[in-house]
Amino acid sequence: MTPATEYRYAVRASNADGNQNGVVVTFHTLPAVVSTDWAVVSVGIQPSSPTAGTAVQLGMTVIALSTTGGYPQSFAAQCIIDGSSCGSGALTYPGPTGVTFTVTAGTPWIATPGTHTLSWQVDTTNDPNPGNNFGSTTFTVAAPTPFDFDITTSPGSLTSQPGQTQTASVNVNLKSGTPNAVTLTVSGQPGGVTASLNPTSGTPTYTSTLTVAVSNTATAGTYSFTVTGSGGGQTHSSTIMLTISNAADFSIDVNPASQSVAQGQTTSYSVSVVGSNGFNSQVSLSVSGLPPGANGVFSIPSGTPDFTATMTITLPTDVQTGSFTLMIKGSGGGLDKTANAVLIIGAVTTQTQAQTTTQTSGAGLLETLQQGNTPLYIGLLAVIVLLAALTLRRRKAASPPPPPKPCPTCGQPLTYVKQYDKWYCNNCKAYK
Repeated sequence: MTPATEYRYAVRASNADGNQNGVVVTFHTLPAVVSTDWAVVSVGIQPSSPTAGTAVQLGMTVIALSTTGGYPQSFAAQCIIDGSSCGSGALTYPGPTGVTFTVTAGTPWIATPGTHTLSWQVDTTNDPNPGNNFGSTTFTVAAPTPFDFDITTSPGSLTSQPGQTQTASVNVNLKSGTPNAVTLTVSGQPGGVTASLNPTSGTPTYTSTLTVAVSNTATAGTYSFTVTGSGGGQTHSSTIMLTISNAADFSIDVNPASQSVAQGQTTSYSVSVVGSNGFNSQVSLSVSGLPPGANGVFSIPSGTPDFTATMTITLPTDVQTGSFTLMIKGSGGGLDKTANAVLIIGAVTTQTQAQTTTQTSGAGLLETLQQGNTPLYIGLLAVIVLLAALTLRRRKAASPPPPPKPCPTCGQPLTYVKQYDKWYCNNCKAYK
């Protein structure tokens, strides 16, 4: 008989009288029973090493090793993790025999810390070899790593002078776990020093800029202060060293400390300007305290230390006599420095008095000589003439050259400097 087929049979009976009766009998043969050898080839998870809280796909690979039926073919499967169902239902195997078929549970499993067992099973009904219808695997999910971070600064030390600003980078680095916001603060900075952070918070890994401003009142020395980060139940800090050096400076020295000069003459002083602690600004020189009519000129009116200038003082013939304290001032880099020198001016003997004395002495001498011998008289007369010529020449040399036109640059009057035999413009601070 053919499976799943309907069959009909007629049954007749007759008696002694020859009468016959019959009946038709109908029956169906059952469908042929399909026998398939299912095998679970592998059981696995994705990702293969999950962390706590991860959504995990649970899957298996099944194969039909043999069958008495055709394809496609249905079969039932069930997923079990730690003894609890994680999915079940009917599946359709497309065939042909020997082709692997991957199955995944419809709902991902959320990983929890610990050791777990995943099992898959295929229905064993009409399976000639049910021993290979089951597969399992064991895996471990590590406990979640706690959040942690560290803080580093670059550079770890700063050097500054008063009035300067320095910066450093504060690096907040993620070490483990799920990132949490970390807030930064700074503390412990010395007096006269302010410190700020930008930004003051963020999610690691991130970098903040530390700005350190040192005021002009800050005291020189080496100090430490701290940058602290807090967040996610963790607190870490980093220490920064700050060295405050002495402020950039300069000094002025005048040599000699005192000069004596007669009216109408010139004198000079050496003015040294020396920088310290990296001072590199222009310094301009000036002088005050001179008597009316006197003039002071610097060979180098301004410059960057270290340098030495000659200060020349020129006096008119009618200048006030006496002792005067001169203040030489240097200005530059926001600083003013001074040094003092003494100028002593004495009176000069008038030319008329000197001539009268000479004439009187000469007349007496001539009278005396005239009474003596003539050769001596003639020789002495020649000496007197020579001395008179030298005196006249000296007078001419002491007189300044006629003044030139006003300064060609600014139009201001010029001052003659005998020591350099040049004219100087006080407005332009330059020789012309």
